[in-house]
Amino acid sequence: MNSETPSPTVPFLRFGVLCRGPKFHFWQIESIRKLLGNGHQLVLLIQDERKTETQTNKKRFKKYFSKNLLFYLFTRFVAHPSENKIVDLQPEMPETSIIKCNVDKKGHSEYFSSEDVEKIRSYGLDFILRFGFNIVRGEILSAAKYGIWSFHHDDERKYRGGPPCFWEIYFKDHVTAAILQRLTEKLDNGIILKKGYLRTIKNSYSQNLNQMLGMSSSWPVMVADEILRNGYKSEPAEESYAPVFKIPGNGKMITFLYRLWWNKFIYHYWDLCRPESWNVGLVKHPIHEIALNHITIHPEDVTWLRIFEKSNYIADPSGFMEENKLHILVEDYNYSKSKATISEIIWDPPRNSFSMPIRIIEGKKHLSYPFVVEYQKTIYCIPECYQEGSVELYKRNFSEEAFIEDHVLLENVDAIDPTLYFFDNKWWLFFTSREFSRSHLFVYYSDTLMGRYESHKKNPVKMDVRSSRPAGTPFVHDGNLYRPAQDCSQTYGGRVTINKVVKLTPEAFEELPIHYVGPVPGTRHSKGLHTLSSVGEYTLIDGKRFQFNWYHFINRIQNKVRIPI
Repeated sequence: MNSETPSPTVPFLRFGVLCRGPKFHFWQIESIRKLLGNGHQLVLLIQDERKTETQTNKKRFKKYFSKNLLFYLFTRFVAHPSENKIVDLQPEMPETSIIKCNVDKKGHSEYFSSEDVEKIRSYGLDFILRFGFNIVRGEILSAAKYGIWSFHHDDERKYRGGPPCFWEIYFKDHVTAAILQRLTEKLDNGIILKKGYLRTIKNSYSQNLNQMLGMSSSWPVMVADEILRNGYKSEPAEESYAPVFKIPGNGKMITFLYRLWWNKFIYHYWDLCRPESWNVGLVKHPIHEIALNHITIHPEDVTWLRIFEKSNYIADPSGFMEENKLHILVEDYNYSKSKATISEIIWDPPRNSFSMPIRIIEGKKHLSYPFVVEYQKTIYCIPECYQEGSVELYKRNFSEEAFIEDHVLLENVDAIDPTLYFFDNKWWLFFTSREFSRSHLFVYYSDTLMGRYESHKKNPVKMDVRSSRPAGTPFVHDGNLYRPAQDCSQTYGGRVTINKVVKLTPEAFEELPIHYVGPVPGTRHSKGLHTLSSVGEYTLIDGKRFQFNWYHFINRIQNKVRIPI
């Protein structure tokens, strides 16, 4: 690993941009704006002098009479990604220096002249963003202290070339990835600075591209800020042997369009007619046996709770023992109200009986994921209440057998599935954000339960739809910390990923997926599982099925056609 620490007296980095001119795509402008908003300085625009209007018009004319005609028509008249709209940067940066450069082409590579490289070096840049030119090599790669940073909006291990975020839909890939890399002399062998994975939006090319462009626009400022905090650290580049893709021909576009429209039909059918219905199950095994694959859950191992109303489902279980009875807290969702409250169900082990759901926490807005924390003989609950913009701690009132609001742990956050765990002398709060609820993991920490929670230095610490969103109780086994997380790559709450936490400090975070716990086959709720909660020698799970619901159908129709109630 190479490491270089910047001077602590420098509160910002100086950067330049390789570009075709002062006009950029919206997501590129956002990348620049976010850097400027954090105090970094745009010093130089390095423009491509070759791009003339005549050349552009000639290329535009040729491409509409080529074997790629359908792709160009589709992207011109059908797909309109909002992140790709053109915005002029010049009014915002009237005093930014501009250098116009030409390049020597050798094969597919482009080389800057020594004179231009020296001019660029004279500006003392810390890094250069590549929003123009093509495959650049040679001296330009070292013209800035931390090199040239370039985006690739695909998983470089599977899809080299382009178009971005296209082939995942064509090949029915469940996940779309993107990287920000520092370019090296070897093509597709850059040093990865950031990488993220999102679920492929298979029914819309525009949306699939938009989500990746929007997500990755924050990466340059994240990397720049991290360099200022911890210095520049780079791992050796890993060579990709993935095939190189090009703009699809007309035959492939016909296949693509068929799959796209079919995906649209399937999406709207399931959205209207096949809503999720969850239930909670009790397994009489400790969580580590299930999570670490020591046992396999069979249908007869699960005691499913009874659902008393057809318009309701229960999910997200968490629990505690009180007077030898298991108290199970659940999200109690009502389709007719499109809203959930927190209910409690009590299991009496000697009688093997379950009580009716008792509503214990009800807010004006949607509540879910009632995560239970036991501390100093007191029972607390942290329900998800992202619409309130806070993470709130509720305390068990034993005399009234109810939960009352006790403390606000964190304000001004839209936290999804907040999960609190005490480890290594600190309280660690894990959650995802509303914008990227299934992929972006945030960590906060405090020395005390009620104390001030600080943001982890690398937030979001992880961007992966397969293993980020919390899915129940973290646990320690044989001295190792494990964190259950949702795998939403194929369907929401499809299965639980068990992550082994390798590093967890205020400055560092690293975890590795080691096992998966899928839904229990042979049961009515075998289409998904997204919670594993530990209560001593018991484990609470949930399971998903799909069934038609009139309340859901009417609500979705009203939303789609915007009929007022």
